[in-house]
Amino acid sequence: MPVESWGRYPKYSHKLETINWSSDLPEFGSDSYLAYGLGRSYGDSCLNNSGTLVLTERLNSLLSFDSENGILEAEAGVSLADIITFALPKGFFLPVSPGTKFVTLGGAIANDIHGKNHHIGGTFGCFVKEFSLLRSDGELLVCSLEQNQDMFAATIGGLGLTGLILSAKIQLKKVAGPLIDQEIIKFKGLEEFFDVSADSKDYEYTVAWLDCVSSGENFGRGHFIRGDHSQMPEKECFPKKMKLAVPFDLPSFTLNRYS
Repeated sequence: MPVESWGRYPKYSHKLETINWSSDLPEFGSDSYLAYGLGRSYGDSCLNNSGTLVLTERLNSLLSFDSENGILEAEAGVSLADIITFALPKGFFLPVSPGTKFVTLGGAIANDIHGKNHHIGGTFGCFVKEFSLLRSDGELLVCSLEQNQDMFAATIGGLGLTGLILSAKIQLKKVAGPLIDQEIIKFKGLEEFFDVSADSKDYEYTVAWLDCVSSGENFGRGHFIRGDHSQMPEKECFPKKMKLAVPFDLPSFTLNRYS
């Protein structure tokens, strides 16, 4: 079956195998296998031309949550959107957020994604505490900084080539509420951009949009956006009579633990 990635190119033919439950694991044969979550990777990094894609989107249960320390355990197919919906009303947020929340936890680890706070927080892998990894020979490894350290390091950013991530524990960050205190600054060219960027190094989130089409004195003009998590509590952000906005009006997620 033809499968494509986020950029819709290239499109390769694959054999597909779906995991529905943590007990429903593939038996690897002589074929080549690669995990496929929500398909938001660029290029062909989530594709396996003429091989088998193991679809993990349904492996999407939240397993446990330590509300004191903000440590969440979830299956690899859980989306970052699901994690935000569950954790933000409890006062926690993702430590690293990419340009889309519609990526899986396993994909975030395999691509070691970055966000708009890269200069402050680093990559997603910096906040992974532990994960379970199914190898092609059927061996199941628990990987962390204390156990199977080499495989732990190789799998974070390893693009799925070390095995199939089944579940993971990640460190979330404590936030006062759902809002970001944001400032938008116009700059006239690259020189101003570098000045604003240097002045914004202590802001957690920074991003800029540049006009690379205009020429002359307008070349490189744009908007610089910077911000931090607001310290305003959620109960002050939304009065009681106001309908709460996404993600708070979405259904609550429950924790599931397989025996």
